[in-house]
Amino acid sequence: MRFSAQQFLVFALLVILAGGFFLRSYHFSDWLHFELDQARDARVVDDGLRGDFFDLPLLGPKAGGTALRLPPGFYYLEYGSALLFGGTPQGMAMFVMILSTMVIFLSYVFFRRYFSRSFSLVLTLLVAVSEYLVLYGRFAWNPNLIPFFTLLGFYALLRSVEHEESKKGYWFVLAIGALGLAMQFHFLAFLSLPTIVFLFLLIKRPKFSFRVWVCSFLTVSLLYFPMMLNEWETGGANTREFFQAVTKKSGKEQHSLLEKVARNVSEHALYGLVVTTGFEKATFPAISFGDGPLWKCDERCDKGKWYGLTSVFVFLLACVGFLFLWRQENERKKLDFLLLCALWFSVTFILFIPLSYDIAPRFFLLSAPIFFTFLGIVLLFTKKIFGERSLGKYVLSILVSGIVFLNLSGIHERFDEWSRADTEMIKSAPDRILKEHIRVTLTQQRNIVDFLKGRSQETGYPVYMWSEPQHRRALKYLLERQGVENAVLGFDGIYAEGVYYLVLRAQSNREDALKKYRVNYMVGETTSFGTLIVIELFPKTEAIIGKRQDFSMPKPPEAKSSPRYTWREFFSDQQAIDDEDVADDEQGV
Repeated sequence: MRFSAQQFLVFALLVILAGGFFLRSYHFSDWLHFELDQARDARVVDDGLRGDFFDLPLLGPKAGGTALRLPPGFYYLEYGSALLFGGTPQGMAMFVMILSTMVIFLSYVFFRRYFSRSFSLVLTLLVAVSEYLVLYGRFAWNPNLIPFFTLLGFYALLRSVEHEESKKGYWFVLAIGALGLAMQFHFLAFLSLPTIVFLFLLIKRPKFSFRVWVCSFLTVSLLYFPMMLNEWETGGANTREFFQAVTKKSGKEQHSLLEKVARNVSEHALYGLVVTTGFEKATFPAISFGDGPLWKCDERCDKGKWYGLTSVFVFLLACVGFLFLWRQENERKKLDFLLLCALWFSVTFILFIPLSYDIAPRFFLLSAPIFFTFLGIVLLFTKKIFGERSLGKYVLSILVSGIVFLNLSGIHERFDEWSRADTEMIKSAPDRILKEHIRVTLTQQRNIVDFLKGRSQETGYPVYMWSEPQHRRALKYLLERQGVENAVLGFDGIYAEGVYYLVLRAQSNREDALKKYRVNYMVGETTSFGTLIVIELFPKTEAIIGKRQDFSMPKPPEAKSSPRYTWREFFSDQQAIDDEDVADDEQGV
């Protein structure tokens, strides 16, 4: 039985989708990344699960490093996921994994706007096995949704200006809706996506009916209606935070514009390598146009500088190749694709310039598909250089196989570390994808919580626990879900009735960490949980301030720069409460 070309395409695409789903779902619950931000969001969703939708907020999480709040779309989607898959950390995260898998299919239809079937399949395969996209598709975080909704929106936008398309208006409304949601997941998406769409429409000048424009306006209004209600009630407090964030979002150090541009090029090249291949060992010298040497390269930089220089060369070659192919192209459909990609890359690149010395890996979720498009350009040039002969196909196969191997090797290593994290003190390599110091899984955190709960049940005392912020809030959340009375060690005082624990990294300097606690505590037994350890403390008699803490007394919330109302609070005119500004998680010592 022989397959037709169409049947082979469908089969190959299904295999790629199945493989991508496997990588994103394998031990999803056990190895879930659940830390500070995830616990913060879970608390918000829990309010809705205990009550109903009207107990969800009108604003979303804070944009990193600012007091600005994003729109609440992520919370509503996470709430929907919890209703469908269960109100657990993994249930709340399930929709991210599913949409991350759907990115694979969207990538194929997006690449087909320009590339051939075979090239689109190859690029889709690379998206499916991308270690960068796999890891960001395995846990709940608002930036993780950007690839899906951005690809959906831009694909729909291209369909809306296609000359032969009979339902342009429907595609345009879908594009506006998808991109309007994507804007809600990160500050940079909020700034860049409307700019890209505006420039694209300004150049293309599509003609839509009045009805389509009205539907698009109503779609955006509906998406941002909760935020508008909150702004109405607070007198535009979040809008003021937005303008402050725009002026303050820049690098922490002072550098010239040329230095920032050079740094931005190197960051795009290095992270382009990470996004497409998973290779994290490339480095690039620090460039300075002031006094002293033009560039500096320390010992760490020296080890990976040739990888870094090669990645910059390939990145610049891809940019040149992109422009060359654009000038040679005559087909309108492909020209639209190249125009959109050019705007997509240019706007995000310019937006990153002020941040070039403070770029985080998650920023590139906004432009990850562009890196694969550039990679497709490089592969296309490789094919043209070697021609259609068997040599060209051989070289192309080696390049693609090498990229797949690098990604799968990185994923295998990460999976292996996660599988051993709860039993072994693993030394992990520097992480340029999630910026993790150590590997910590949800299973591991639950084991610690079970241990603390057991000690609480044995004694009948509440738990006082301190850990690094990213673990502390998650552990507190899980303790509360188990019904265990708890507080942050060192924040509420020392009581006779209480069990006291430090949760530290297994590789940390224990004596240095214990130094400040020895004043008021005696150090007890250490229990190992793989990459984390739990150290019991016993309060000294002179340090005790009372018999038992009264947990029935609610803590007053701190003053807020930008109040956030729930639907219920807005319509009942109650005072807004901000769960993120309660001091317990941030001031424990």
